[in-house]
Amino acid sequence: MTVRTCATFTADLPDDHIEDGPTIVQFGGKSVVAAIGEILTRLGCAVSPPIYADEHGWQLRAKFGKRRFWCQVTLIDGWVMVFEDRTFLGNLLGYHRLYLEILTQLARELGRDPRFHDVAWFRSDEVLTGVVGAAEPVSG
Repeated sequence: MTVRTCATFTADLPDDHIEDGPTIVQFGGKSVVAAIGEILTRLGCAVSPPIYADEHGWQLRAKFGKRRFWCQVTLIDGWVMVFEDRTFLGNLLGYHRLYLEILTQLARELGRDPRFHDVAWFRSDEVLTGVVGAAEPVSG
């Protein structure tokens, strides 16, 4: 089984990047991570408000059952999202079925949401390397 925990995409959401002359006051992505949080909430997750991560963009925490997830969105030649299982021992013992379920449902909902476009999934060692992304995060 191949599990791709990173996605790239474009999004039709407000630009919330703030600059004051040459200084970046706030990196963009709050509206994007908030929209992803809305999707995760509809999927049954308890979701934190967006958390500012400076040059890394924005992140949020989510919980589904006893599983804890972490999502980060960064603007790098389009949006890059990382979605990981942050439950104790996370994926060291293999991917938990609830994580795979939420990851697969999140991918489906991103594909249906008219605000998101060109969603492609990657393993963490593939993202931004020129490898062609997959349509689904879980295969095989």
